[in-house]
Amino acid sequence: MMFKIGPAGYAYGETDWDEKDRNGIAQIFISHGDRIHSLQFQFVENGSLVLSDKHGHLGYSPSAPKFSAVKLNYPSELITGISGYSGIRDRERVVTSIIFTTNNAAYGPFGCGTRDDIAFDYQMGGHNKFCGFHGTASNYLNSIGVDMEPMTTLSNVNDLNEKVNDIKI
Repeated sequence: MMFKIGPAGYAYGETDWDEKDRNGIAQIFISHGDRIHSLQFQFVENGSLVLSDKHGHLGYSPSAPKFSAVKLNYPSELITGISGYSGIRDRERVVTSIIFTTNNAAYGPFGCGTRDDIAFDYQMGGHNKFCGFHGTASNYLNSIGVDMEPMTTLSNVNDLNEKVNDIKI
């Protein structure tokens, strides 16, 4: 059972995108300036590296665009959350900054959020499984969210209840 969190930002870009069932992330490529221009992911699938489509593209921006690549220590380093800001730039609601959080580190911020922007913070914790990203894009990244699968099962809950019942007070 998978469910979606978000997206943060403006959910009505020109293009909806969904990188679901893609949890083996090796790298994340970010083009950014005063907003997130584009994101692209490199996944590990069936022992091969697969590059996703680019979500957003390099458009005009008052700030000089920068490019960053985040290399994850696959397979031991896993996405555990994303956070950042969305706001209005040139009359378009976009993701203005983003931080990727893993079980080892936080990468970013990429982009440039301001105090007038709207914060988002999607942390999955250690008991959920990251399954991919989704969002919308036009000239820039308009929104982003995460797909996740709960790792808690009925057997986990029953095991926990048995341990609690075994505790002597």
